[in-house]
Amino acid sequence: MSLTLLVENNPKIVEIYQLNLKTYVGLDVLVVKGLKEASLVVDKQPFALIICRAKIGNDEVAVPLSEVMASKQINIPLFVIGHGLYPSLVHGVLPGSLDLKGVVKGAASALGVTAQSMVNMKVEDYFPIPAEHFKWINYPICPILRKSDKGEMEVIFKANEMLDRSKIQGSSLLFVDKLDRLQMVNQITAELVGRLEDKDLNPDEQIQAGVSNLEMLSKKLLSIGINEETIGLAKKGMDSFAGNVKRYPKLGNLLQRMLSNKAGYLYRHTQIVTYVALHIVRNIDWGTPEQEEKIAFISFFHDIALENDTQAKICSKEELRSAQFDPREKAVVEKHAQVAAEIVHKYPHAPMGSDQIIRQHHGMLNGVGFSDHFGANLSPMAIVFIVAEEFTRIIIAKENGPFNGRDMTRELRQTFTTSRFQKIIDLLEQITF
Repeated sequence: MSLTLLVENNPKIVEIYQLNLKTYVGLDVLVVKGLKEASLVVDKQPFALIICRAKIGNDEVAVPLSEVMASKQINIPLFVIGHGLYPSLVHGVLPGSLDLKGVVKGAASALGVTAQSMVNMKVEDYFPIPAEHFKWINYPICPILRKSDKGEMEVIFKANEMLDRSKIQGSSLLFVDKLDRLQMVNQITAELVGRLEDKDLNPDEQIQAGVSNLEMLSKKLLSIGINEETIGLAKKGMDSFAGNVKRYPKLGNLLQRMLSNKAGYLYRHTQIVTYVALHIVRNIDWGTPEQEEKIAFISFFHDIALENDTQAKICSKEELRSAQFDPREKAVVEKHAQVAAEIVHKYPHAPMGSDQIIRQHHGMLNGVGFSDHFGANLSPMAIVFIVAEEFTRIIIAKENGPFNGRDMTRELRQTFTTSRFQKIIDLLEQITF
């Protein structure tokens, strides 16, 4: 099995890389925390690949390490995480460490491992995973097994059963069925990503972590509901979205950051809606900090019951009628506002009335389906959100620019012709791209 040198000082990212590189590419990983340690071991082991950050903290790593390698005439593929210009021996560059598909693909490419050979990789019937990884899991997505004293496999946790960590103390390895291994690795990875702090990540990694966390929270809310774990994930997600609004005074810069990290439609939609809705409430005459908190909360949760980007793009009766969905998936889309409102209703200390506004965000008072008309009985905050969401769709449709605020708001005015909508649209002309 090939050996990879990983230069990384974040223990959770180390764990993510060790697990994914072993599972997908069959690589063992030796870890060092910085340039000094890497320089000492780079020629002491038969490394097939080196993965390092461009910088760790304020210290340059990739460039000086490549210089050490050149001085020692070491010709090993070097894969760098972070922006920059690098010497020719660098095999590939990724902007953030949490683009795991890119890391796996880059590692495979550097080693000449094809996608077909990864698919055909020989795997035992029961795939071993170090027991330490399961400290991050509360409800395993598949059965977890342990080898008994007689060498027989025994199930110790069923799928979606609460994991009792006392049962795995003293175990070095646990096992999953080989057909479940990728799901299990992906679940552990998502849990690890969810525990990374924004302060430890660069801007690209913050976006990548946000995408993973939103997906994980949606699945957990729909399977286990509101509890201490999902409340913590939701608070972290809301803080991340609001933090991005502060970090990017120009919306176009945030959009380009999301596009460069291949963030999906559902994440981009949620983030831009948060940005636009907060802008409206901060500039409207009745806006207050409490209303800002409410609109950010609503923006985060309004589509939380949707499962994928294709569902998130549906915004009318006709689009839902024409979509290639089975009956179950059509019901998910048709009732997603109602389901999200029911989740929010159980959320402790949710802003007053937020569940009602979420029900109304497609113009239907009960949260089921899509309205062709926006009646007078919609709340003012629901109208703000409806305008923000439609403006978000216009922005994403033009996401590569150029952005012309006047043309975009003109399009909105043709959709929403009454004065109460028009007054809100006026406020959007102040957004800078």
